[in-house]
Amino acid sequence: MKIPHSPRLLLKALLLFLLPLQLAWTSAAIAERTTQSAQPEIRYIDRSKGERNRAIPVTQPVNKNKNSVAGHTDSPMLWRIEHPDPQSNIRSSYIFGTIHMDNEKVMAIPNSVLQRLYAADTLMLELELNPNSSINVLRKMLFTNGKNLEQVLGKIEFNEVSDALAESGNQLPVEILSVLKPWAAMLLLIRPENKSGTFLDKKLAELARSSNIRIEGLETIDEQLSIFDDLMLEDQIKLLRSTLSTLAEKDQAYKDLLDAYLSGDLQKIVEVSLEQEPDDKDLAELLKTRLIDNRNRKMFDRIQYRLRLGNTFIAVGTLHLPGELGLLNKLRQAGYRLSRVGRDE
Repeated sequence: MKIPHSPRLLLKALLLFLLPLQLAWTSAAIAERTTQSAQPEIRYIDRSKGERNRAIPVTQPVNKNKNSVAGHTDSPMLWRIEHPDPQSNIRSSYIFGTIHMDNEKVMAIPNSVLQRLYAADTLMLELELNPNSSINVLRKMLFTNGKNLEQVLGKIEFNEVSDALAESGNQLPVEILSVLKPWAAMLLLIRPENKSGTFLDKKLAELARSSNIRIEGLETIDEQLSIFDDLMLEDQIKLLRSTLSTLAEKDQAYKDLLDAYLSGDLQKIVEVSLEQEPDDKDLAELLKTRLIDNRNRKMFDRIQYRLRLGNTFIAVGTLHLPGELGLLNKLRQAGYRLSRVGRDE
């Protein structure tokens, strides 16, 4: 991988293309926090063809006042997927675009999303989240060949990384920090701030698990992390150095993407993404291919079995949805009938 000389362009590329990854899995040092709440039952009647009607638990009351909703300001990133054959008895599935943050507005999941999730037989996430995930991730993030981060960076830069990680909320034990791989340090630095220890995808998994809904992952940890772990060490170091030099721009870039997500406007997310795309077209194409397009093909192939069974809820980063090679277009090309689900449906 050829790393560009401009760290500013590199940061924009990373912010754009890293967001679809489960960035919160890098918070291995954050303690698990769980909350329990009463789950009153309501009766949800789905008007789409062939879906079952049953009592569904919800963790928040149905809000009749549209203006008082604290979360997404428009329709959620939710699409109904109906079987290509209109005469089929296969129940509809759903695909939901997420953003891997713990922003309170993001975490205020609309009832239209909750209701489809609770009615599903299976929840498919980018990565199945379980207690062992953080342990496996942590092992992948660390040198096991005798190298250490100070050795490959030098003492001055190692101290800079250590200070930056602490300032960003990643206060790692010295025994972990010392053997952290450069790409892992880069991901920790660039991930969105997370104070709660949770994020939208994780919350969906917890809700599904509490309702005995099957949970499956579309990717393995090794597949996600190999995107960077397979880089040459010198390229990992360049990525880390470039990230360090432009950290001040991270918050604004994430804010732009967050605002676009909360607007409920998929086209706006595409436009914001294009604004952040680097001038280095080779780099932009490389990252888009490895982090978006290749993963879209893999995800599409892996959801086919569940779509044939029906009644599946798929949750993936929103940037996997749009575009010619995005999941929505792939589903349409395969003959599935897609329709956007409104907030109050």
